[in-house]
Amino acid sequence: MSKRILIVEDEPLLADDIEAILTDHGHEVVGIASNGQKALQLLAELNPDLILLDISLDGDMDGVMLAEEIRRTSGTPFVFLTSHSDKLTINRVKRTQPAGFIVKPFTANSIISNVEIALFKEEVNTTLHDEMFVRDGNAWVKVKFADILYLQADDNYTLVFTTDKKFMLSHTLKAVEDKLPHDRFMRIHRSYLIRLGAIEKLSEHSVTIKGSQLPIGRSYQQALLNRINKV
Repeated sequence: MSKRILIVEDEPLLADDIEAILTDHGHEVVGIASNGQKALQLLAELNPDLILLDISLDGDMDGVMLAEEIRRTSGTPFVFLTSHSDKLTINRVKRTQPAGFIVKPFTANSIISNVEIALFKEEVNTTLHDEMFVRDGNAWVKVKFADILYLQADDNYTLVFTTDKKFMLSHTLKAVEDKLPHDRFMRIHRSYLIRLGAIEKLSEHSVTIKGSQLPIGRSYQQALLNRINKV
């Protein structure tokens, strides 16, 4: 299936080669950026499915810094391109949890195989009808929507509280919210997203879910009251 891909690469000839490889395999290159600021601009404008991201970029923001910003703001998956595979670089890269890592000089096969794996992982982690898969250590674990109690923002991460376990996702709360069915989940605070069916008690300023009292932001109060069945 064709996907929309953004290339962030400061070497024009390499960027052209990557574009040719991707288009030959049926994908659409929606844009090419040579620096972090342009990449963020194109990301906001074009909303690509995947980003191929060089670590060495023009300007003050290198690829790892850009990846941290992407993860914080959009959650769009990205695959690193780099000629550096030293321990320091790898340790910096690991903290951003990329969907792939391609060492230059690359081949068409290495580009396409990493892209396909990254897209597959993202599809597995997107919304299904009644469940989703989340990463737990080195494995992907199925979590049923009916078992989710609430989600909490934790800086650039999201904590998912279920009936019997807690997971940490490497996405912002907004990015996770976009993957959940809006008829069953609702934001009640800038830091909290709840499953409506998990509410045990509701007061003017808080909800109680399995013994946990969560705050309701003032701007969310009326919308929440409109969403629940009252007698």
